[in-house]
Amino acid sequence: MTTDEQRPDIFSDLSPDERAVLEGFARRREFHKDDVILREGQHNSSLFVVNNGLLHARMKVDQGDTMLGRLEPRSFFGEVSVFDPGTTSATVVAVTRGELLQIDRDQLLLFVQQNPVAGSKLLLRLLQVIAYRVRTADDLSLIHI
Repeated sequence: MTTDEQRPDIFSDLSPDERAVLEGFARRREFHKDDVILREGQHNSSLFVVNNGLLHARMKVDQGDTMLGRLEPRSFFGEVSVFDPGTTSATVVAVTRGELLQIDRDQLLLFVQQNPVAGSKLLLRLLQVIAYRVRTADDLSLIHI
């Protein structure tokens, strides 16, 4: 069973109206089984939110791939690229059919400018998740020392 901390919902602090406004700044993107959404090393400046379906995040390690996690509905990825556009650290592949919301950095910044209260709630939530993921990664790296 996953906890909310393991599968955080970036919309949890937004009202239904604020969420609807944010979704207006996003693109809906359907995917099919085996579609590659992002490829490790690819440039990205978008945030992705899984509406439905299942994806896997993988990273090349030594001679093979390591599964980093399952991305289920409410999961999101690409949050670091919103703050620091650059190359992705993992490949995200569809396991089933589904749909994503893709919010480009410029669109997210426009949302924040036009909706400062909702925007600040969303950005704070993103930063909380990034901090949680950094702490988790730090904890895991201590295990391998």
